[in-house]
Amino acid sequence: MSVTPIRDIQDVLEPGAEESEEVLPSATSNAPDIVFDTTQSLTLADVRKYLPPRARVNKLLSVYFNAKYTQIPIIHNGKFVREYESFWIDPSPISFLWISMLFSMLYIASQIDEVSGRVSADYPSDPIRPRFLTIAGQALVTGKYHTARPHSVEAVLLYAYCKYVRKEDPDLDAWMTVGISARLAMRLGYHRDPNHLANIPPFEGEMRRRTFFFIQTFDLLLSFQAGLPTIVHEEDCDVEPPSNLFDTDFDEDYTSLPPSRPSTDQTPMLYYIVKGRLMKIFRRVIRHALSLKPPAYEVTMNLDNELHQFHMDVPSILQVKPLSSSFTDEPYIILNRLNIDIMYQKSLCVLHRRYLSHDRSDPKLDYSRKTCSDAALQILDYQGQLHIACQPEGQLHNDRWMLASLTTADFLLAAMIACLDLYLSHSRPTITSQQDWKAQVTKYDALRFSHDIWASRRASSRDARRALNALAVMLSRVPRPTLPSTPISITSGPFDESQASSDGGRATGTAEGSWGSTSWNLAETNILGQDFNMEEYTHFDFYSADPLNAIFSNSDCIDWGLVDQALLEQSNDGNSAVD
Repeated sequence: MSVTPIRDIQDVLEPGAEESEEVLPSATSNAPDIVFDTTQSLTLADVRKYLPPRARVNKLLSVYFNAKYTQIPIIHNGKFVREYESFWIDPSPISFLWISMLFSMLYIASQIDEVSGRVSADYPSDPIRPRFLTIAGQALVTGKYHTARPHSVEAVLLYAYCKYVRKEDPDLDAWMTVGISARLAMRLGYHRDPNHLANIPPFEGEMRRRTFFFIQTFDLLLSFQAGLPTIVHEEDCDVEPPSNLFDTDFDEDYTSLPPSRPSTDQTPMLYYIVKGRLMKIFRRVIRHALSLKPPAYEVTMNLDNELHQFHMDVPSILQVKPLSSSFTDEPYIILNRLNIDIMYQKSLCVLHRRYLSHDRSDPKLDYSRKTCSDAALQILDYQGQLHIACQPEGQLHNDRWMLASLTTADFLLAAMIACLDLYLSHSRPTITSQQDWKAQVTKYDALRFSHDIWASRRASSRDARRALNALAVMLSRVPRPTLPSTPISITSGPFDESQASSDGGRATGTAEGSWGSTSWNLAETNILGQDFNMEEYTHFDFYSADPLNAIFSNSDCIDWGLVDQALLEQSNDGNSAVD
């Protein structure tokens, strides 16, 4: 069965000759920029025209630098303040690339103001607010970002981040722009550790490490979400991770960097450092899981051990804990903890999902099936708790804007895995105990709860409508499991967990995880007793290009490869998300 590729970026970026900074041929002077789609040059007069009064700019920058969940660690606070003061004194020597960064920061701050409901009464309908991103793009072009000047990498990366935060549903804009920043960074040697390069001061070297680290992480996650190859290949890089330092710990005049702080010191960099360790494993997990050849199970379990070791080594300040006991913690800390654990659970899902449908009668693979299923259920539990916490009077209601599309994609991944596991258990039952039946009931109720969450967001999100339709189709074909009145005894071969893990008793994540647990109380949702009548939902066009349609058009013959294509949005040419 073939599936038409969803996305094709083959002709998006046309290759062209790069012009020098000095030469501006008349034949191309008015040609549109193929990425930022602007033929309009920017002048300092334009900057003054569209820049709000300084008091307003100060307020927006305060929003940006204090929104720790969305602030990315590529701008040093002290250096930026000095440059900012110089800009207001005399903007003429300031690079247009720095001006692009300023407008990108204003755009991000204005988005935070808008989505959090904190728009100032003095600027209730600021007419220039939508122009911030346009000016940022025009400043990139005017500053000739493609010539790899100072600030080129950071300015393009900030612009890409703007593209990411402006939409609830993901698209390829952010992925493409991150790719540009990655290539600019490698052209400037950001992928090599500054210790191996001449004439790189300690301050600049550390900021280059921070920037390239963020590029690597952002590139990997967006590529995985889009089902497209990454730009950065780990084997081509030797840059060391950034140090665990506050911005106040080092500055431009330092002749050497201070020692990295211990992991007990919660700097803004600690979250990124810990996440970076997980990303190194996740990159290999993707490459292993999406290999065209069946992966060796021994390698699978080696990666599994690495993931569990990472999980045990997470600093205590970033270890997930029940939401009910986190009321003294700032919301961004709560969500940083949650993001790390969701990423960990997702890694387990991707690593073991191949064995969910492969030879379900083989007891040697029970560990992988249980690990994958439990991790998916844990992610669904997080979705349920976040949904409840973001409701009016909820603990995270005022900070619900922090939830990003990457997390949304993780919830969809978990739902599809749980759906398949539930369907396969229903169509080819291998239940051995009442405990197994209870697990299936819990999974079914979690999916119904997830279905209701997606339904509440379908008016504003394309992905929510897509997930809602997919869950409705699956749940319409699988009845809620009923507990048998007598114990079930289905004999299966013995399973030696020592073959799967050196500590087979370790927890892999359940609906009663360390973040707390969601009570799948269907009486509290509006789907109690719902029969999932498909007339109530947008019908799939089973002849369209969406791989989900091909999967669910024949539920009696579900192809796991097509599920991969749907979840990772790969084309059917075998390309994996990580090259």
